[in-house]
Amino acid sequence: MRSPVALLLLLWTSFLALHAIEIAPLATGPYAVGSTNFEADEPKDAPMQDYLIATGGWLSRERYVAQLLKHPDAVFRTEAKTTKGEAFPVVCYVLYPTPTDNPRAAYTFPYANTGDNVFPHMQRPGEKPLFAEPGRRWPVVLASHGYNAHGLWEVDRWKRLASHGYIVVSIFHGDGRQGWGENHERRPLAVKAVLDRLLGDPDFAAAIDAEHIGVSGSSFGAYTILACLGASDPATGRAEYLDPRLKVGVALVPYAGGNMGKFPFGENFAGLRTMTKPYLALYGGDDRADYVVATTARCGGETMAVVLPGEKHLLSKDAWNDVPTWEILFFNAWLKNDAKARELLAGDLHVRGGVDDHLTHRNGHAVAR
Repeated sequence: MRSPVALLLLLWTSFLALHAIEIAPLATGPYAVGSTNFEADEPKDAPMQDYLIATGGWLSRERYVAQLLKHPDAVFRTEAKTTKGEAFPVVCYVLYPTPTDNPRAAYTFPYANTGDNVFPHMQRPGEKPLFAEPGRRWPVVLASHGYNAHGLWEVDRWKRLASHGYIVVSIFHGDGRQGWGENHERRPLAVKAVLDRLLGDPDFAAAIDAEHIGVSGSSFGAYTILACLGASDPATGRAEYLDPRLKVGVALVPYAGGNMGKFPFGENFAGLRTMTKPYLALYGGDDRADYVVATTARCGGETMAVVLPGEKHLLSKDAWNDVPTWEILFFNAWLKNDAKARELLAGDLHVRGGVDDHLTHRNGHAVAR
């Protein structure tokens, strides 16, 4: 027999599910944001973007953002290895909650073709992170960008997430350094190497809540995080890139393999069944919506699919009004056990302004409006 409290909670959840809830977009959070060093020189032999997305292969000289760093030893970076033992560098920037009186100056990265290129309260060589609320441990989100994209395109997004009390690590995958197929291995290996480096870092380890680590991926970054969260190859039954330290994932305009094909998660995405972590997919209504719904339905964990009507793979400014609110609420619910966030996500939620964003599927089942 249910207790009175449990019955009230059930009734309240049912009420929320039947009634639309409109909320204002979540603005910048209560914390100022600090950043690791990311100073770079402008290249003289090629456009900056060639280094940010990386170019190379056997036809041309390899370019990667690591080659432009003014202070390589001050930047958060690591090295990953393929299954063949081939090492490749991985460069990141880290954003974190910092005191409002942090005296460090901001730094403007020398590349303007992005929504935000300003690193706030940036560490200079020899400086350590200055965390808000010393002694507190913060949840972590690792960020994986789209194919042939780079981490600068979403600086403002990650600054907003960090301001809500997260340590955010944005990874520069440098996809152009190798072929399309090779990136299916290199990307999840890079995520693991970055997390190893972060948890072992003398400046960050003591400030990390290691039990509450999530991942966020855009487009091909969604494949990356699904692989790391436990999706498998049905041909072998192995979730080769599963990292049990990762607890939850958010995907924006997600890619999860060929359209109903066999690579990399099997025919009809059967390998997603072994991904049992909470997962939110935000997708454009005009961006292969049936594909996104099919992949989300295959996942074995608690899932939500939210549509951004009329949007294609590259989102409009209106859609970007809505995305950060869903992302922050989902991470708050699963990485902070935030009861208010869970309550809002249980209902028919809509973010004011922007597009007519709304939940379409929960745990693989359509949600009526």
